Amino acid sequence: MDIVSWTFARAKNPERSLSSRAVRTLVRQLVSGLQQQGLAKGDTVCVLNFNDIYYTTLYLGIIGSGGCFTGANPGYTPYELAHHLRITDAKYLLTGPKTLQVAIEAAGECGLPLSRIFVLNLHGEEIAKGHQSWEKLLQSGEKDWLRGFDAANTPAAYVSTSGTSGLPKAAIITHSYMVSQAQVIGHVIAIPAKKSQLIAIPPFHVLTIPNQHAFPIRQGAPCYIMPRYEQEGFMNAVDKFSISMTTVVPPILMSLSKSDHTQSLQSLRSIHVGGSCATDGMQQQLYEKLHPDARILQVYGMTEAGWASTWQDRKKDQSGSVGKPLPGTKFRLVDHNGTIVKKDGMRGEIHIRSPHPMKGYLNNPKATAEAFSDDGWVKSGDVGYVRNGKWYVIDRTKDLIKVRGWQVSPAEIEAALLEHPAIMDAAVIGMASRDGLGEEPQGFVVRRAGSNLQKDEVKSFLRERLARYKGVEDVKFVDRIPRNPAGKILRRVLRDARGVHPRAPDEAAALAYSNAIRSMERYQQERSVGEQHLIEDVRGRRRRSSSLTDASTIGTSMPPSPVWEDKVTPDTTQKTMKRKAEDLCAPKIKRRSSRFSLSGESA
Repeated sequence: MDIVSWTFARAKNPERSLSSRAVRTLVRQLVSGLQQQGLAKGDTVCVLNFNDIYYTTLYLGIIGSGGCFTGANPGYTPYELAHHLRITDAKYLLTGPKTLQVAIEAAGECGLPLSRIFVLNLHGEEIAKGHQSWEKLLQSGEKDWLRGFDAANTPAAYVSTSGTSGLPKAAIITHSYMVSQAQVIGHVIAIPAKKSQLIAIPPFHVLTIPNQHAFPIRQGAPCYIMPRYEQEGFMNAVDKFSISMTTVVPPILMSLSKSDHTQSLQSLRSIHVGGSCATDGMQQQLYEKLHPDARILQVYGMTEAGWASTWQDRKKDQSGSVGKPLPGTKFRLVDHNGTIVKKDGMRGEIHIRSPHPMKGYLNNPKATAEAFSDDGWVKSGDVGYVRNGKWYVIDRTKDLIKVRGWQVSPAEIEAALLEHPAIMDAAVIGMASRDGLGEEPQGFVVRRAGSNLQKDEVKSFLRERLARYKGVEDVKFVDRIPRNPAGKILRRVLRDARGVHPRAPDEAAALAYSNAIRSMERYQQERSVGEQHLIEDVRGRRRRSSSLTDASTIGTSMPPSPVWEDKVTPDTTQKTMKRKAEDLCAPKIKRRSSRFSLSGESA
């Protein structure tokens, strides 16, 4: 009997679905088809596509055939995808029609032949001559998935992660890691009696892997799929399908909490939040709009130690806590001197010991060694504390701002900013202080539509809530905050776009802003659907590129961002761009233009 289905929760085709029996058949066909194409045990297969009901079959089919699954963001540029293909040593690539040109260019840079690229024409799209449909993989009969291997040491997936710093790396996730995570989470997670789940976050994200690819089968719960998050569509799907459970990242939680139309969310009983931490203010705002029995449950984890390392029971908690460690998982706090912190309320870096951490970063022993302490604990890079057995995550160690000897958490300032009714989103970074002896916080604020909020009002608002040294020195109003698919703020992008010290002479600041603007504009232009144009890389060579509309905000509901309103047009400094490329790029990878363009004005 079919006990679970994956349904495409989209107005255009709401009846498109797969039963568990159909998924089983497709997985067995993929196992046979991939092996028929020459896939050897341990070969990596990369999937480049938005979420779809067939994504789970691809995930299970790749692993079942003896291969290693890796998912890539469909918003990647060819440069980014090429880096992903290299670090995962991908041998095959499955891509959607919209990302085909990006896939071809990236594959060409990596030496991946066209014969190993399959087009996921999941909606019946026509395949251009010279390319092959993924349906070819379903035409070799059925075959059972591989068994009898060392689950504790055999890789099942390579998950892209930045770790605590640096360029994306490929974390080695074993079969034991996946199974143990699914078992323990399924045992302790709060699941409503009437189970139906909505997935609107990226299918390659660590939050989605257990929730979409394991829980529906294990729990027998219908799972509704959205290709990407969009607020109105999300609310309509919850209402139409009586969704009881969903997993979101903080930007989605924030967009729901600030919406004036949340009556359709009354069927929700469990909202799991992960990727980064939600503030108590976000929780409180949304609780006011949910059913009294609904619970917002934070989940904390990281790819290196476990997608979920904490859990919360169904007792209502609006404190911002991420809960307690899962059974078999241990936490500890270590201060900047390497001393273990044992006192309640004292902050330190969170270290995690889990039953099945990652095996390491693929082909990166240096980064692997840096990820673990000498005694084998995973170093999270997160600052936190524990109180009465509950854990709280404050910020990233590398993001802390050093203000006159004080360590200031950007997340604390951001949480205060988000309490303002006219602020939809906010981010804070550190910038060099005027005296050169430290740093000062700078804020980036997204105003609510129709608001005329000014810089002085923002500063005054913070002074009423935080100590003086935590106040922002400057405020920039922007159209959106750059975030990764997990909802984490891309502070590096904000720093790059800001350019220089804000107290520099006007001419220098204008030139720096212009340099950032022009590089960001060039990136946005490269991403237009179907456009063919020339771009210039940092070494001055010219090449042809074709790419797709920007999808880097997948999993969030952020408006597109025009450029700064500053009316300056000096030429871009080639030396500056080259230096950024040398600082940020791995060997043999050509750096393209930056990933984000800010917009708005300096108040």
